Amino acid sequence: EKTICHVIDTCEYCVDTVEALEELIREKMSSEYQSKVDMSGEQDAFQNVTAKGLKILVSGLLNRCDTALGKELASINWLTIDVVGEESGYVRSLHTVIQPFAASVRKLLPSVYFKSFCDKFARNFAALYQQSIVRQKRISEAGTQQLLLDVYNVKTLLLKLPITGNRSKKGDDDGDATTTAPAMYVRMVQKDFSRIEIMLKLVGTPQDMLMDVFKVNKASLGVSHTEDLQIVMTLKGMKRSDQQAMFDRLGLEAQALNSTNNPTAAISSTILMASQSTSDVAAKMNSDLSQMRQKMDQFRMTLSSKPSG
Repeated sequence: EKTICHVIDTCEYCVDTVEALEELIREKMSSEYQSKVDMSGEQDAFQNVTAKGLKILVSGLLNRCDTALGKELASINWLTIDVVGEESGYVRSLHTVIQPFAASVRKLLPSVYFKSFCDKFARNFAALYQQSIVRQKRISEAGTQQLLLDVYNVKTLLLKLPITGNRSKKGDDDGDATTTAPAMYVRMVQKDFSRIEIMLKLVGTPQDMLMDVFKVNKASLGVSHTEDLQIVMTLKGMKRSDQQAMFDRLGLEAQALNSTNNPTAAISSTILMASQSTSDVAAKMNSDLSQMRQKMDQFRMTLSSKPSG
């Protein structure tokens, strides 16, 4: 990740330099040719590399979370849990992975790009975390309480992500930037995690109260509430006939019931970053950098070959 951070930092410098170079060239040319000087394509190229670099950083950290979510969380039998204890081991593993990575990236990235990294990672991680939870076959009422405790601790970890390291960075315009997470970031994380929390609360709700509790929280689940209810009832271990009866009483069409036996297929969230191969993005990024080097070399040769005066 250090190399990617250096590339992003360099691209930011290049964007500013190309803009200044464009103005300098215009000043040296006759007025009739000044309008023909346009280096916006070069600026876009550097900005595209920056965007791909951020995507690699996010994908890399998501991949490092795979052991905690894909193995440790998945290995727990949530149906047999009958007592709520301290946070689960996978939560501590997430802390061990996420905090050092974010601290390292924060030291190397300009502040504006570190904030962008936090935004992209938090959104994609929330979707990945939800997917990992709904992959479980069954969850007991005590298991949902344990998961709610875990979700709270993970949410707290992400809320502190933008202020990891708590030190000034170049580009910080306000003194509170390193001590308080941006309000928009906080709202985004709380919104994404509230959906996970609501689903778990529904899973832990007794079956005879599920319909009433679902009606209260329906609006918070958004347009995917039908699919979410399908997932909730599957995790509760409700029979197909009981699930269909619940849909009938609520006046909903059980599309999820008819489409698949796998509740994860009904998840509406799409994990864009995690689904792309980091190596593929990195290869494209290297290709773009190579093309930019060639363009800059050609540009320098063109300038040096022109007669002075």
